[in-house]
Amino acid sequence: MSARLVAMHTFYASRKSIGIREKKLNKNLVLKPSVLAVALAIGASQAAFAQETVKPTATVYITGSNIKRIDGETASPVTVLRREDIKATGANTVRQVLDTLTSFDTTSLSDNGGRTGFASGATGAATRGLGMGATLLLVNGRRISNYALADGGQTTFVNLDAIPADVIDRIEVLRDGASALYGSDAMAGVINVITRNTYEGVRVSGSSERNESHHYGGQDTAGLVGGLGNLERDGYNIFADLELYQRKQVMQSEVMGFYPAWYKKYVSPAYGDPVLTSYPGNLNEAAANGNKAVREAIKGCPTINSAGLCTSDLTGISQVTDPAKRLTFFSQGRLKINNDLRAFAEVSYSRTQTTYLPLPYANAAGSPTTWFDGFAKKSQSVAKPKLPVGNPANPYSFPVGIDYRFMDNLGMWSNPSKSNQYRVMAGLEGSLANGWEWQAAAGRLSADTRVTDRGAHRDAMPAAVESGEYKIGGQNSQALLDRMFPQVETNGKTSQDFVDAKLTGELMSLPAGPLSFAIGGDFRRESMAVKSSDDILYAKIIGRGSLWIDGKRNLSALYTELNAPVTKQLELNGALRVDAASGFKSHVSPKLGAKFVATPQLMFRGTLAGGFRTPNIPETLGKVGLTGFFNSTLDPKRCDTATKIRDILKNGTSTDKTDATTAYNSGCLTSVPAMISSSKDLTPETSRSLTLGFVFEPVKNTSFTLDYFKIERKDEIAYRDIDYVMARESDPAYAKLMVRNAVSDQDRRLAARANELQPGANLAFAVGTMQSLLLGYENFGKTQSSGIDFDTTTRFNMGSYGTLNLGLTNTLSLSRRTWDVDSGTYRPNTVGLRNTPRLVSVFTGSWKKGALTSTMRVTRTSATMLNNSEADEASWGEAGCVARIKPVGDDLQCFRRADVRTDLNFVYSGFKNTRVTLNIRNALLASAPVNLRDGYSLRPRSFKLAGEYQF
Repeated sequence: MSARLVAMHTFYASRKSIGIREKKLNKNLVLKPSVLAVALAIGASQAAFAQETVKPTATVYITGSNIKRIDGETASPVTVLRREDIKATGANTVRQVLDTLTSFDTTSLSDNGGRTGFASGATGAATRGLGMGATLLLVNGRRISNYALADGGQTTFVNLDAIPADVIDRIEVLRDGASALYGSDAMAGVINVITRNTYEGVRVSGSSERNESHHYGGQDTAGLVGGLGNLERDGYNIFADLELYQRKQVMQSEVMGFYPAWYKKYVSPAYGDPVLTSYPGNLNEAAANGNKAVREAIKGCPTINSAGLCTSDLTGISQVTDPAKRLTFFSQGRLKINNDLRAFAEVSYSRTQTTYLPLPYANAAGSPTTWFDGFAKKSQSVAKPKLPVGNPANPYSFPVGIDYRFMDNLGMWSNPSKSNQYRVMAGLEGSLANGWEWQAAAGRLSADTRVTDRGAHRDAMPAAVESGEYKIGGQNSQALLDRMFPQVETNGKTSQDFVDAKLTGELMSLPAGPLSFAIGGDFRRESMAVKSSDDILYAKIIGRGSLWIDGKRNLSALYTELNAPVTKQLELNGALRVDAASGFKSHVSPKLGAKFVATPQLMFRGTLAGGFRTPNIPETLGKVGLTGFFNSTLDPKRCDTATKIRDILKNGTSTDKTDATTAYNSGCLTSVPAMISSSKDLTPETSRSLTLGFVFEPVKNTSFTLDYFKIERKDEIAYRDIDYVMARESDPAYAKLMVRNAVSDQDRRLAARANELQPGANLAFAVGTMQSLLLGYENFGKTQSSGIDFDTTTRFNMGSYGTLNLGLTNTLSLSRRTWDVDSGTYRPNTVGLRNTPRLVSVFTGSWKKGALTSTMRVTRTSATMLNNSEADEASWGEAGCVARIKPVGDDLQCFRRADVRTDLNFVYSGFKNTRVTLNIRNALLASAPVNLRDGYSLRPRSFKLAGEYQF
């Protein structure tokens, strides 16, 4: 996928059945044929541990099927995380739970650190390297509201932060394509969060997590759940769950002492240093028109560096962990009207807030600021303000530029992202005389988000500085500051009304068992509106990207499932779904599956499915194109020169060292203004997925599973990759998409200083920075993802010494490839490159004796290179990185080594109605691997103490 434009399969010991023992299980049960009906191949839980005594097993709906079935192995691989498994991870949030899955993409969007994105304040889910748009997230088998903003201005997704963690009964992760059952967005699989469905009594819970090794930050939770009625005894049950979550703020000043020396030396030479864009600032003017060059501190500066320039320490106001507060509410009621008819209802609500703290606006003398104007469809440019002759801060007889940070009122720069989300639904379910079961429901889901910020007004800010109305380093009224830096915002709202119904039962009896059938359909009316403030839309805020989306559409679907036990050993199943969306042709998604029990100890399985994703509202109904910046972009025509200048300047004065970072960033980590336009000519993305595998239980209580998967997504909706496009600037087809600035005064100054420090270097930038890049959404891409999930679990009964459960889960990635539009072939495999490890493994050991349970979890991620693909291999491949950064003398490597982390969990339930948990995250205090591209990841050892009491 393109770069973002910015503005486990786990071990569990509590399972009571294993699919491979299905024949043995059936011999121990006396049930009606309908109870023994197996689902359509798409649903089942992962292998677990058979019990000494087999108890009757209730039939339930498993993710991937609309037919009730016994909880056991079927054709599709499904990971199940039980409530006890979730507690053992020590996770505070749903995202932290999913991060423990080997198939989950841990680099997907997070609210912590997501301020510059178009979906700030939210956290998403992605699997198999195919992005959030290819993984469908459900709660209790139905969709919940998407976040009201789109990631990258394009991708709609469910905000995981809006889902309460305490109410979860289990999480089921379907690891193959499921569009035939669930429709759009399920190409890489489905994550189904299943809540408890009844509760009687009252329970209070709470937890506090603190970083023991580094002494900063922390997380706290509190929960209350209460319920009335017993569904069988009283004919009803209603319960409600309230959960609070808080993440503490962490500033750079609290953590900079924990950063290693290599980070400052190679990644960010100016990290933690006082900055020259300071308060009350510096005069900065290049020599011109016979006037001398000026670079000196403005009078009154309290902190002067060795070069005589004014500096400010920003570490106390630079936020590295964004504080968050969340309130979630979930309530469900069930009513037994009679033996054949029941009613149910559900209400959920969440309020989330993440508060970002951007640094106060800074003006650096030099080149004009350039950004994209979506209305005019061209770049806009504003010159940096200069102090005129006669200004009290300018002692010269000519106008002088300033390096200045507007730090008059630090509190005004707070940037909160607030979101509300709810789902309300009700329905009926019942049984017919022939044993068939039906269900129907209707509801509404909605979300709204407001992100507030401040920006420099293109007219008011320069005018106030140049006229002298704004007093440099002096007292300025809040009214003036508000005019210069007005509050701006982006508002988003999305809603969906839905109706669905389904009917399940048995068509007939076959010699090997019942022929099970399901049919259903749904209708959804969806709307989404996202709009930036008018000042942003009309490019009146300097350097600010914008977005305006407004659209509605109807979506409808019919689906059917069929499960046929051909013989006692062979089971075939299939599903077919027809989806229609406003403005698009109907789409048919098929799925076929097979399960073959070769022996009571060995089962083979496989699925073949077609998937799709309907173009969403942001991709098709944008009123003004998405404008913003591609940050941290390598410019092939400037990076080499920028690196050489950096290497010279970092050996100079303190000012030169700061300029070294400026020079390097201007060529190797630059920002590119861009606009991406929506299109009404898009067609749905489609996919084909294949899984093949087996489950093997050689001895009692020990099982092995292996599943190969391959997913190919076609007609992918994307824009051209920024690195790919910039690497082809010499091609006229791509050159027409770009406009460059002229070489700036700052470029010349930096090069001149480097040539002064190293005579004969003769360095000069050949081209200026990128002024604008014009892109649009197209159906041009393909992505291929393949790999192997292989797991083993075993259980030892040690008598009076308790029980020991061991598990090892792995995901081995074989290929991640994207399509080369120009050559019509796949680009090279990216497995093993940046953020795409070849192997992710989780070892779990759990020992239980009496009221005490101890769990150890060891997570290992294999080594990766630092380059994303072949497009940036010359700079970030091992050879290119060594040549540019030269880290060899410090015994550092230009790749990311394998990473191992160990977590411990202890649970004690020996007190009446009480449960106490201690979780130690990163127990061995293992540092994150050296990463000379992305920097240092703080990873302290934390202790979490949790408790709950049942009244």
